[in-house]
Amino acid sequence: MMNAGREVSCDVLVIGSGAAGLSTAMTAHERGLDVLVVEKESRFGGTTARSGGWLWVPGNSLALKAGATDSMSEARKYIQHEAGDQFDPERVDAFLSNAGAMVDFFQERTQVKFNFGLNYPDYHPDRPGGAEQGRSIHPVPYDGARLGPLLSSLAMPMRESTFMGMGLNSGPDLKHFLNATRSLRSAAFVGMRILSHFVDVARYGQGTRLVNGTALAARLLASASDRRIPMWKAAEASSLTVADGRVTGAVVRVEGQPVIVHARRGVVLAAGGFPRDEKRRRRHFRHLKGATIHATLAPEANTGDGLRLGESVHAGIVDTLPNAAAWAPVSIVKYKDGSEGRFFHLIDRAKPGVIAVARNGKRFVNESENYHDFVAAMIASAPAGSEVSAFMVCDHRALRRYGLGAVRPFPLPIGAFLRSGYLMRGETVQALARKMGVDPEALGRTVARVNEDAGKGRDSEFGKGSTSYQRLLGDPDFKPNPCLGPLASGPFYAVRIVPGDLGTYDGLRTNRDTQVMSDAGRPVPGLYAVGNDAASIFGGSYPGAGATLGPAMTFGFICGNVLADRPRESAATTSAGAIRAVPQARSRA
Repeated sequence: MMNAGREVSCDVLVIGSGAAGLSTAMTAHERGLDVLVVEKESRFGGTTARSGGWLWVPGNSLALKAGATDSMSEARKYIQHEAGDQFDPERVDAFLSNAGAMVDFFQERTQVKFNFGLNYPDYHPDRPGGAEQGRSIHPVPYDGARLGPLLSSLAMPMRESTFMGMGLNSGPDLKHFLNATRSLRSAAFVGMRILSHFVDVARYGQGTRLVNGTALAARLLASASDRRIPMWKAAEASSLTVADGRVTGAVVRVEGQPVIVHARRGVVLAAGGFPRDEKRRRRHFRHLKGATIHATLAPEANTGDGLRLGESVHAGIVDTLPNAAAWAPVSIVKYKDGSEGRFFHLIDRAKPGVIAVARNGKRFVNESENYHDFVAAMIASAPAGSEVSAFMVCDHRALRRYGLGAVRPFPLPIGAFLRSGYLMRGETVQALARKMGVDPEALGRTVARVNEDAGKGRDSEFGKGSTSYQRLLGDPDFKPNPCLGPLASGPFYAVRIVPGDLGTYDGLRTNRDTQVMSDAGRPVPGLYAVGNDAASIFGGSYPGAGATLGPAMTFGFICGNVLADRPRESAATTSAGAIRAVPQARSRA
């Protein structure tokens, strides 16, 4: 990875290779800075590669071209309403002022390309400042073969979020797969996708049609390679170096050996927050009481390195947000070899004939609300100090039409899930309740009320299917309410769900320029934080699709420009020529 020297120098050291880190690196490089990226994992991409890949970015030019009307004042009003008393006007204004410019920079100067989220509303479009469309965009699919040898260094999506190893793009892809047994066109589409996938696997050892967050990570990686930005993998930043009160670099362990990296302009923490740091989670996640299981979807390496490095130089930590992470409902999948997987319940909750009940057999939430709000309600509904968990429940029709969790729709078999205990089944609602360990009479009353409401098309208890966002995730062919259907066709099924997260919200305190702030309220010279290492600007709320990646890339863009505007610090360092870049990608998209 490098020559025998144990010290190297650069202008900017970026710790982490997700969207936040690579956005910083490419922006700084565009401004003429010498950048080094170090990644703890053996593959590049971080949490981004596992994500949906969406960005929430008000004021983007794709929306303007599509004719979607919006204003920064409305977007600011919406964020302020969502954040409540945690609203940070300076950071929010920095985000809104730079989000559009960030999108244009990456569209024009890199291989990163986006599609407009047509008719994709905010998660709360009915609240002050909420929008029906215009603020969410997503990456264009990418041919992984273009990465050449770098393909084997790209992080891949979780097994549970793929079908036979194929990533499914939200929208048309998913609709075709759900309709494969009902439409010849969809069946042909699915057949061609499967055939193409296995041809790629035979040729490259894995599928190469990359979608969602994997496509975004691939495009960022290819763009960094185009620019010959040095990137080290399996390189863990173990400590910061400080001189005269200023952070001057870091000690990075590569192949077990320490390398001192001198950073003349600054060190950027973009290591993905602390979702895998059990001790810190116990302090920040207030629901972790008793036997509660928390199942993060973040990579195993996201163990809070950025926060620990920041704390070593007296950085301040934000720990007052009402939600310490971007919550996600998760079910634990058990495999034959004894391993476990984690399934993110993204859209099954909104389908007609599917409900969620707490351990008392009662519904606790509008199931078609966004995943973050869903888990917040699950936590709030649990008695103080008790285990936080719930169940997704459906009838046979819904199971075979839409699937439930990791259980796929007809014609795929369900036997393995029944045998492992992941999927519970009862010939009657009451029999299912006994399998679940809940009161049969309570669950019976819950189902009876849902069935009565379904006939009217209106959820009298929680309003399932009452907003455009909720209806988007339902079944448009199901009338009158695309999200509300009866549970009437036995047998009946359930899957146990637990709280999880997509990444943490609590984090290092930063200012509008991404500088890390000390616990005394002053900038820590030479230290910056972006992505999930920095506290969320949304005050513990989740305003729309891409509420993590939108700020991550925007503040990465801000950070790169701020670093370029800083004066170069002198340092007695070795030549940056000791750093070697990863191979270039084969071609541009």
